[in-house]
Amino acid sequence: MINITIAGDLGSGKSTVANHLISNIDYRIESAGLIFRRLAEQHGMTAKEFNQFIESNPKYDNMVDDTIKEMGAKEENIIFDSRLAWYFVPKSFKIYMYVDVDTATERIFNDTGRVSESYSDMTTAKKEIIERRQSEVLRYKTFYNIDINNFKNYDFIIDTSHATKDEVNEAVLSNFKAFEKGEAYDRILLSPKNLDITENDTENNVKASDIEVVKRDGKFYVLKGHDAVKAAVEQGKNLVAIKAMFE
Repeated sequence: MINITIAGDLGSGKSTVANHLISNIDYRIESAGLIFRRLAEQHGMTAKEFNQFIESNPKYDNMVDDTIKEMGAKEENIIFDSRLAWYFVPKSFKIYMYVDVDTATERIFNDTGRVSESYSDMTTAKKEIIERRQSEVLRYKTFYNIDINNFKNYDFIIDTSHATKDEVNEAVLSNFKAFEKGEAYDRILLSPKNLDITENDTENNVKASDIEVVKRDGKFYVLKGHDAVKAAVEQGKNLVAIKAMFE
């Protein structure tokens, strides 16, 4: 058996997928938040007290990361819901869940269950979501010299912007099972609505059945397979397999 790590954008549906997985395979979930709270209890503190304790004791800064790393090395059948678990648990099926910022903003703004992430209006929500992501990218680049936006870090990437929960859940589960068996699987599934077909529209590229894209500045530009993308949009498909991605 192998561990699973789930990273991705705010509002992409990571918890939903994790819960679907444990309903279908014999795994348990470990999130950074759960581990943090467990460490706080072990130290006889509340989560708030433990956070203040860590801030005043730099040597404990990496406690959660170290715990994830140790668990990943010694245990199996764990789904790690953490932005950096893929980095600390290299022997895992590394999932990245992408969602475009407008969809993420709408989901988060309308999700009354997110007590810690409430906003006065959509414009403010979008601005803060973008700033938070930029801050995370910079922080992890500074601390670990890694780019969390680089899709090459992950085994499976799925765009949840327009797909239904059932479509996302089934795609993740089926592709993980294929990966586990050593079979071919769809490494990258993106929404055709998020693919820009304005570039490199030579006749050969337009008529190609396989879709190739370049990821640049957070957007996806089609290099090959323009007609396939158009057909997917016309057919109402929410996900299409990407044959190759360049960054």
